[in-house]
Amino acid sequence: MGDVKTQVLVVDAAEPDPSAIQAAAAVIRDGGLVVVPTDSVYGLVCDPSQPKAVDSIYRVKQRRREVPLVLLLHDMAQVSSLIEEVPESAVAAMQHFWPGALTVVVRDRGAATAAVRARKDSVGLRLPAHMVPRLVAEAAGCALASTSANRSGRPSPATAQEALLEISGLVPLVLDAGPAPLGRESTVVDFTCKPPRVLRLGAIPVTRLREVLGEVREK
Repeated sequence: MGDVKTQVLVVDAAEPDPSAIQAAAAVIRDGGLVVVPTDSVYGLVCDPSQPKAVDSIYRVKQRRREVPLVLLLHDMAQVSSLIEEVPESAVAAMQHFWPGALTVVVRDRGAATAAVRARKDSVGLRLPAHMVPRLVAEAAGCALASTSANRSGRPSPATAQEALLEISGLVPLVLDAGPAPLGRESTVVDFTCKPPRVLRLGAIPVTRLREVLGEVREK
């Protein structure tokens, strides 16, 4: 399928081996791609500040360049380092649903997020409820540009094995922490409009969003 030797490292989801985390971080810092588990599905990640790495994600994913990527964070504090102003409703959502399977879309035109925004004036952020991607992001020293680890139009992988069927030979490293706990993509909510609008239904149902945020529009 590809010409890269894909290494698979098995890690414990709760207490991942630091050497595996550092190996993934080294690949990312070197401009490579890594497949990591999250609480929702397995993701394909890279350093968003490296244009060639971002190009590689789009190429491996076979994704149109006008479709943005999401930034996976290692802690809540990263939000303020990336985004100048966050709506109160988005802050409330982050405080209630993070870490977890909610992707928050907020307005941004900053240079730090330019590579993943696909020329849009907004960016998606998520703090996953899984230690592995958060530790990898921390060790790599950046938020992780991310998308599900499958070819565009194909089902998102809930296991490392499903990801390998899609992109083995195209990425140098896969971290295998067993099945993703939720096995379903994150819910994506756009907070650039009032009321917030669901862009993609996922692991968090609209009813739960409304309990916290009040009025929420569906697609």
